[in-house]
This record gives sequence, structure tokens and C-alpha cells, in this order.
Amino acid sequence: MDRRNFVKLVGTASGGAITGACGKQTEEIIPLLVSEDELVPGVEEWHPAICGECGAACRTSARVMAAEREIEVEGERLRQPVAAIKKLEGHPDDPIGGGRLCARGHASLQSLYNPDRLRGPLKRTGSRGDGEFEPISWEAALSEVVGVLENQVASDPDRILYLARPQAGSRSATVTRFLEAIGAPPARSTGVGDLAPEIEAARRVFGWDGMPVYEIQDSTLVLSIGADFLGGWASPVLYSRRYGHMRQGRRELRGRLIHAESRFSLTAWNANRWLPVWPGGELALALGIGHLLVAEGLAPALDQAPRGLVSTFADIDLALAAEISGIGVRAMRETANSLAEASAPVVVAGASMVREDSSEAVAAACALNVLLGSVGASGGVMPPPTSGTGLEGTRPNPQDWEADLAAAEMVFIDGVNPAYNSPASRASLEQVGTVVCFSGFLDDTAAFADLVLPDHDPLERGSASVPDVSPVPTVATIEAFVKPLHDTRETEGVLAAIAAAIGRPFDGVDAGGVLSKLHAEAVSPSGPLAQFVRDRLRAGGWIGERTGPRQARTSGAGTFAIGARREGMLFQTYPSVQFGHGDGANRPWLQELPDPTSSAMWGVPVELDPGTASGLGVSNGSLVRVESASGSLEAPVYVNPAAIPGVISMALGQGHTTFGRYASGRGTNPMTVVGGVRDGGTGAVAHGPVTVAVTKVDRKGRLIRFSHQDRDEAPHRV
Repeated sequence: MDRRNFVKLVGTASGGAITGACGKQTEEIIPLLVSEDELVPGVEEWHPAICGECGAACRTSARVMAAEREIEVEGERLRQPVAAIKKLEGHPDDPIGGGRLCARGHASLQSLYNPDRLRGPLKRTGSRGDGEFEPISWEAALSEVVGVLENQVASDPDRILYLARPQAGSRSATVTRFLEAIGAPPARSTGVGDLAPEIEAARRVFGWDGMPVYEIQDSTLVLSIGADFLGGWASPVLYSRRYGHMRQGRRELRGRLIHAESRFSLTAWNANRWLPVWPGGELALALGIGHLLVAEGLAPALDQAPRGLVSTFADIDLALAAEISGIGVRAMRETANSLAEASAPVVVAGASMVREDSSEAVAAACALNVLLGSVGASGGVMPPPTSGTGLEGTRPNPQDWEADLAAAEMVFIDGVNPAYNSPASRASLEQVGTVVCFSGFLDDTAAFADLVLPDHDPLERGSASVPDVSPVPTVATIEAFVKPLHDTRETEGVLAAIAAAIGRPFDGVDAGGVLSKLHAEAVSPSGPLAQFVRDRLRAGGWIGERTGPRQARTSGAGTFAIGARREGMLFQTYPSVQFGHGDGANRPWLQELPDPTSSAMWGVPVELDPGTASGLGVSNGSLVRVESASGSLEAPVYVNPAAIPGVISMALGQGHTTFGRYASGRGTNPMTVVGGVRDGGTGAVAHGPVTVAVTKVDRKGRLIRFSHQDRDEAPHRV
């Protein structure tokens, strides 16, 4: 049976016919962009796609089958045959995921079919932030944007701000060309999930542009400082695969992991030893270990290390480093000895929880690899591969984004949610002359927009992406294979249209153009251009081979200074496994995914250590109030036996004021307590710590847990 007859059969069986009462045919079927004969009932089709949940840009495979959806025609509910994406899996040829996919990647399908997706453009009718909008036609919406943009370009284009996701690809390249065409400044990210401290540290220590790649699969000992690489840092699927190989993939050799972090994260759970660093003490810990490697002559590559770097570590006050970090000298010495004795050691330097000095802390941790001789070595740290497309240079960075927002007259919001991740930015958003948002959902920031021009879902549009972290040069691509469900438009096309309307046309960048550039610059092109592009689109992207130098180009990392220890009861937040930095909270699959630590569902508790909980007279599910100089929140308690005494932790994700039926008004946003803390080196949004006061609330809290009994006793400590 071919697809045409199947459509007729399904239409007849599901309500008589797919025509209305007056004999008019319903809206066009939403088909695959392939031959009609290819979609057979009960037979699956697989198409390459890209996961857009984080910067890892994992390649995926979308399972497509014949399905139905309900529509309304002239007041009558009918069922309409469609080609539906049933499931997403990791692409087996992906150099990052290798056929695997995380929970957020699987749940990204619920973005495409989410009932709260915007059906078309909206215009604000109420006050900013109230979320009151009315539908508007695309023609009218674009006309308004063109009018405002034309006046702003003529008067002061420097006061145009484009806030975008920190993802290099065809989208960022198109945005760059748009802004160049209208004479506006480069796009900025909001410092959320963009790995800015890590990238800045790599530039400072190694002289590399981009995110280093840690070859932990070939290491014998891994020291991770601040990088929850099995949780949500950088590329958890890639590093989970590599961790598995390090532990179990080599005959008669099992690598060891020491993890230093101020929370008992997934990586800490899987480590041989956890070093419970006092929040903000990561820099002091890295400097203390470096001092021991130098002062006691333990560093294997001491003679090859730059003299300035050696002197910096030699001058560190070890007792002060121990006091600030909360890790004793004995534990530091044992760690330094373990690194020196390992045949293939590596230090993974990261900032899962960004601090005020994260750029410094990550740089100091990176510099330990120089002392160990691990830069460019097997099982060590490698430079970021370059794709050869130039797309990496279009990746937005967060430098001065808040100051630019406060001064802007016209703001474009593309894939970011500053009103949630940086609540202080709400005041600036209220004062901006015109805010245009491209979100497919009415989220916290879209509620402040004057016009919302919804973009296609990532599964509905073609694009090319360069992963933040990859072991080899690669570009992931997706070719549109389903038509959009709603009256949305691809943002790249919208930008081209409004630029042309004001007499500033430009040529956009798409996946085909990116692949064409790769073909033109290849040393030995693989066949004719048209065939190369067609084959790469069908395969889901291009994979190259690592070339170029593997060593660092550094003469030192400058000087480091240990700051003061923050005292009192401290509060910190962290990206959650389920929701990341909050953008996955409108997916019910993720809301029902139990938290790895507390097993909480449909809510996020604050984690208290047993001593603090006992002093407050609270237990699991009790309600507490956490208050800082910036704000306060009320949330249920989870008594975590592995929490550091005096440190309160809370995952990001809940507390959205506006984000659809599954996330709006659910829980509290921990960033209201953290306030405007930023990394001093990059301006990235920090996750704390801040000093807080905690009090018991005499009302019953609500904590839904998958299991009401913790499976493990209190873990080992230093």
C-alpha cells in the first residue's frame, strides 16, 4: 500500500473523511519532504538531526512513522494523518555521543509537540512581564520590526543588542552577517552555559582558542577540579563514554578518579575520592596542589615548565591554601603524590558552578597539566580541533552583556532567557525601547517582548552546528525533513527579510553552504560538490581528522592570588541533570525524571546537611526560607547526608514565572537569592556562593520523591 492510499484509509476510518461538513478539504497534510511512497504504515524512517539542548550538539537519529493529530475544522474535531517523529536516538556515527543520548536529548522531542508552543507571532497588549499578548499577522509584525529597526540604524546602531545562544554554527554565522549589515555590535551571550571561564583559561594558559579536550579514556589518574563532567558540564555524553572506558575498557588497567567540588555531584558519586572544597575554594586548592608539585620536586615536567609558572606555584602559602579551600595539607599532599606517581595523569579544569574567580581557578587547574607534562600527551589534555569553516569565530560571548542591555534601545532575544537566569536583568528589559523575541514559547523573557516572532523547532529547520567539545573536527548538520506544525518562521529567514526591507541585504549561511566551504578547502575533496553535500546531509554531518600541533603555546599563566574565605551559611546553585539552566523545565518527561540525589520529581528542594537541619528542627519535606541581600525563596528541604556542613545547595530549573503549563509557577528560582554575582574575568553569570540566613517556615512543604528512603549511607570524606 502506498502512502497516498494509506492517508485515504486513515481519514475514512477516523471520522468518516478528512473533509469538513461543507465538503472543503482540511488543511494540507504535514508530510515528510521525501517521496510519498516512502512512508509505509508500520514502517519506520530514520533521519539525521541535531540535539539542541546544550552546546555539545550531539548528532541524533529521528524515528519517523505515520501518525495522526487532532485538528478543528469549522468547529468540528477531526483526526489528521501526519508524519510524526516518534523517538530520538543517538547517531551511531557521532564522534561525541557514539550512539548515546542523555535524558534531555531524548526529551527534546517534547519541545516539538509541546501543547504550549506558539502558533504564530504575538504582539504585547499589557505591561512588560505580564505575559499579555494578542495574535498578529507575520506581515504586520515584520512591518513593525522594520520600522523600528530602520529608525534605530539611522540614529544609533550601536544601541542595538542581539542576545543569542553560545553555539557556533550556521545560525551564529547568519546573525553575525545580519549585525554587520546593519552596523550593529556583535551578538552577545548571557554567560549561561557558555563555558566562558574554561575558554578564557585555555587561552591564558595554553594559548588555544576554544574548549580543551580531555583524553580521560587513556588516563590512569584523573583529578577533576570543579568539573561535574558526568552531570551537566561541557559534554556529559562524551565524557561519560570516556569515563566508562577509563574504568572498564582496558584489560588489567582501571583508572582512578579524584573529584574536587563543593557538592556531592554525580561525578563525586563515581569518584574514588571526593575532596569537599569549600565554595569558592577551587583556586586555593589548585594552587596548593601546584605548590606541592613544585616545592617537593614531584612534578614530572618541572624542568620543561615556564619559569614564571614555577615561581608562581612556589610562592603560594600552603597553609592559607588549605584554610581557604577547606582541604587539609595532608589530603593535598596525597593528591599531589598520586598525580606524580601516575603514568598518565590529567587535571580536568572546569566550573560547573561558576564563581566570582572561576576564570582564575580554571586557569590554575589547567596550569597543573603543564607541571605534569600532560599537555598533548596520551591521556592528557588536547587543543580544541578546528572545523575549517570559520564558524567558531561567530560564537557569541558574554562580555559586558548586562551593560549593553542597560544601554540598548532595541534588543533581539534569540534562544536565551536572561529574565530567568539573571533576574536583575528584568529592570533593564522593562526600560528597553523595543524588544523582539524569537522564542517558540512564551517564557520568562518573552513576556517582556513587544513582539514575539516564533522560530521553528530545531527538528523543523535545517542547520549546521559546531560542537563545543569534540575529539575530532566535526560539523553536525540537519536537513529539514518535516514541515512546521504551526505558523512559525525560521529566524534566519526573518533576519534576512527585515535587513533587505531597510536596504541592508546580506547572504545568510545554511548547512549546504557550510558543507560547500568544507569541500572547497579540503586537501583532497571527496567527489563532486553536489554529491559531497548530498552525502554529508544524509549522514548528518562531516567528520574530519585531527591535525596540527598538540602542544601549548604558553610562556606562563600570569600570577594568581588567593582570595578571602567566605564565612557564614553559604548558598549555591547548580545546573540540574534534568533541566540544565532551566530551559528544559517545560518538558513533562524531565519534570518526572527523579533527581539523582534527592529523587525529587516535579520540584526542586534545597539540600541541607544533617547538622544544619537538626539545628533548624527540619526534616525531608519541611519548608524553609532562604534569604540573602539580593532576595529570598521558600522551598522544601532534602537532608543530604553528603552535604558539606554550612553549605546549602539548590538545583536550577524551577521557579519560572512564565513557561507553559508544566513549568509556570512551579517551585522557586534560586537565582533570586544568588543575585548579580559574576565571574570577574568573563562576566559569566555565577552560581554563588552568597551568605544567607535560613529559617524554618511553619507551613507544610511539598516534596514529591520517587523514593522516600536514601539508598546509601553517608559517603567517605577527607
